[in-house]
Amino acid sequence: MGKRIILLWLTILPGLTISDTLGDYFFNRGHYFEAITEYKREAFFNGESDEVLFKWAKALEKCGDRESAAEKLIQAASNAETSSLDRNCLILLAKMYWDAFDYESMRRTLDYLALDLSGEQKENLLYVKAWTFFYEAKWDTGIVCLEGVQRAELKSLQQEISTVKNTPQKSKKLAVISSRIVPGTGHIYAGDYQNGAYSFLLVGSTMASIVSNLLDGAFWVAGIKYFFIYSRYSQGSIKKLARRVDQQNIDAIGNSLKVISDKYPKPLEVLEKMENQPTGVTPSTQAF
Repeated sequence: MGKRIILLWLTILPGLTISDTLGDYFFNRGHYFEAITEYKREAFFNGESDEVLFKWAKALEKCGDRESAAEKLIQAASNAETSSLDRNCLILLAKMYWDAFDYESMRRTLDYLALDLSGEQKENLLYVKAWTFFYEAKWDTGIVCLEGVQRAELKSLQQEISTVKNTPQKSKKLAVISSRIVPGTGHIYAGDYQNGAYSFLLVGSTMASIVSNLLDGAFWVAGIKYFFIYSRYSQGSIKKLARRVDQQNIDAIGNSLKVISDKYPKPLEVLEKMENQPTGVTPSTQAF
C-alpha cells in the first residue's frame, strides 16, 4: 500500500508547482470530481479559507452543481476572513447567475460587490447591471441605471436602447382573429406560409364541409365533424400561430439588441477584467 502511494506521488509531483495542491493538479487536468474530493480534504484539515472555498466552488461549477458552488462563494465572501479573493468570489457568482439567466440574483450580487468599490469601478458594475435589465426588456430601468455611468462613449447606448422599444411587433390578436375568420390568413400575416396553406386547406375545407352538412340537414354528421375534427385542428393551429407571433416578436427585439450589444463591451468581459484588481484602481481603460 505504501509503495502505491509513493508511486502515485512520483507520478503527480512533476506536474505540480510549489504553490499547487493535489486538488489544483486534478482541476487543471479537468478531473473536477477528484478535485472536489481533495478540496474537501484540504478544508477539513486546514480550515475553510477563502482560497480553498473559491477553488472548491470553481470545481463544483465545472461539474454543473451551481447551487453548491454558489453556497461556497457566498460563504467565502461573507465569512470573517477578508481577502483579495472576496471580489473574485462575487464576480464568479455573478457570472454564474448570468449564465443561468437569473438576472435578479445577479443584480443583488453586483450590489453587494459595489459596497467596497467607488469611482469608475462602481460605474463598471452599473454598466453590467444595466444590461441585466435590458435582457429582461426593462428598458427604462436599464437606461436610468446607465445614467450613473459618466462616460461619453456610452451616451449613445442610451439612445440606441430607446429605439429597441420601438422595434416593429406583429399583433397576435390580429393574427388570431383573422385566422378564425379565414383559416390560414393569420399564418400568412406572421410569415408562416407553409402552415398557412395547411390551415387553409385542412381547416378551411372542414369548415366548408360542415356548412354543407348543415344545409343538407345532416346535423349529426356536422356535429361530429365540428367537435372531433374542426375544433381539434382549428384550436391547435391557433395555438401554434400565437406561439409563432410571440417568438417572432421576441426574436425581433433580440436581434435588435444583439446588433447594439456588439458595439459595446461585453458585460462578462467587464466583470472578468475587474478580477484581482485592488480596490480603488481605475480600470476604465481596460474594461472599456
